[in-house]
Amino acid sequence: MVGSMEVLVTFALVYLAIGAACFSHPPAPATPNDFHWQNQISVFRATLPLVMTWPLVLWRLGLDRRY
Repeated sequence: MVGSMEVLVTFALVYLAIGAACFSHPPAPATPNDFHWQNQISVFRATLPLVMTWPLVLWRLGLDRRY
């Protein structure tokens, strides 16, 4: 039997993974230095709010694309 804490941790990790995959990209136009390990902290800081609130962001983007 899977414990409730394991389910909660799994849900939190999946939530963060989806947000990171969708929103943790450097702003366009990207430069080769954007992907250097020393510059990733600025990308992390800039995109953290979007990564943490991705359901709200997707909902707002959907509202903006209404006809």
